[in-house]
Amino acid sequence: MKIVLKNKEKLRMALIEKGYSQRAFSKSLGMSENYLNQIMNDKKNPSPSVAKKIVSVLKLNFHDVFKITK
Repeated sequence: MKIVLKNKEKLRMALIEKGYSQRAFSKSLGMSENYLNQIMNDKKNPSPSVAKKIVSVLKLNFHDVFKITK
């Protein structure tokens, strides 16, 4: 199973609403900006721990941002 970003625009809007640039958000998560960019552009799938960190920092529901596929 893998975790897939549902809606990249929703994630981008959440970053803006919380006052984060993509660079600042990646630093707050402790990951490279490049890796976050790949997740946000559907080029990589986040690990469960990374997905949980993303929604936790943004105070969003996991299933509003990600879906789990086979």
